[in-house]
Amino acid sequence: MLSEDRLNQIAENQGSYEAEAVAMALEILQLRRMLGAPWAVVQPLGELYVEDGNAAMIWPASLAERGDVCLYRLEKPSQVAAASSPVAKQRGRRKKLPALE
Repeated sequence: MLSEDRLNQIAENQGSYEAEAVAMALEILQLRRMLGAPWAVVQPLGELYVEDGNAAMIWPASLAERGDVCLYRLEKPSQVAAASSPVAKQRGRRKKLPALE
């Protein structure tokens, strides 16, 4: 893994490196800043609601408890995240089982 210093060196000396390497260094630095600390937390059960597109109780990261799921905010939407996962679609289609008598 490249160190923070090495990535900064590549990003700052754009004339010494190929444009693709500079772009990757800048992207990695941006991701490290965004994913360095959680933005909020949700309880494990609430994670299912979020995946299905429903509302869930989301708390500030400062109120995190053991077992909570950390949420991170990206500055620009990801192409992969824009397409909903097939697992989330399947969850919404589950049939309710009849109650046992």
